[in-house]
Amino acid sequence: MKNLIGRLLLAAMVVFGVAGCTSQKQIIQKEDLGFTAPGDLKNEALIVFYREGGSKADIPRVMVEDRIVGALMPDQFAQTWSCPKRVTVHIKNGPNVSSHSIVAPKGEILYLEVFKQRNGSFGIRKTEGMNKKIISRSNAMNRYKPYCGSEYIELNADTLFAFNKSTLSPKGKQTVNTLAEKIKTDYINIKKIRIEGHTDRIGTHEYNDRLSEARARTVANRLQAINPGIHIEARGMGERYPVKKGCQGEVATPELIECLAPNRRVSIEIIGIQNDAQ
Repeated sequence: MKNLIGRLLLAAMVVFGVAGCTSQKQIIQKEDLGFTAPGDLKNEALIVFYREGGSKADIPRVMVEDRIVGALMPDQFAQTWSCPKRVTVHIKNGPNVSSHSIVAPKGEILYLEVFKQRNGSFGIRKTEGMNKKIISRSNAMNRYKPYCGSEYIELNADTLFAFNKSTLSPKGKQTVNTLAEKIKTDYINIKKIRIEGHTDRIGTHEYNDRLSEARARTVANRLQAINPGIHIEARGMGERYPVKKGCQGEVATPELIECLAPNRRVSIEIIGIQNDAQ
């Protein structure tokens, strides 16, 4: 009986897939997700990886941080829940590995198409939805379920500091003060705050490590002064996790500095939040 039910369900899925293949691409929108596992899109983010077509000879494995999410055959998808923050995605295909830094947005579904690049590795690109013909889920079932009582904020370092400086500018002080007041008034209690400074690749590794740590500690000290008693961790990540690639040149020209601006940032994760709604 179970085998019969299974065959009927499979037949229904095949019919649905055929019916969904029209000349106009049908997209699964965020409000039309029948495949998601139970989760909380209020405090979390759902990341959906999918692959359109391709060869069965290449099976990319998708990992978020150090967790396997799925191995994608052609026209398959895989999904994982994530706390809203910046995460690292690794796509492995034999000896080829590509790594990507993305932000998982709170309360949203992030669609990422996995596609083969010219160099043999697989990349990812953000899309607005997923083709409805993709109804097969990766056999590498991922049941990871995070606890997300957290907020994740990224601040542009150029807003906070002058170039190559770690002293807050007037606008930077105002920005951090506003955030500190929000923490003070909006949350009854938090477990800790984790602050990471990031630089661009201009300069030596050692210099960028020192600059990124100094910037993280400057922001931490400002938050601590307005919110004494909160446990704050601050560390410098240097140039290790760029979010903007492809900028040409090594000399600090105005064009290169502008191109690399997204990499100069301070990320703030507020962990273990309790507020009036909890």
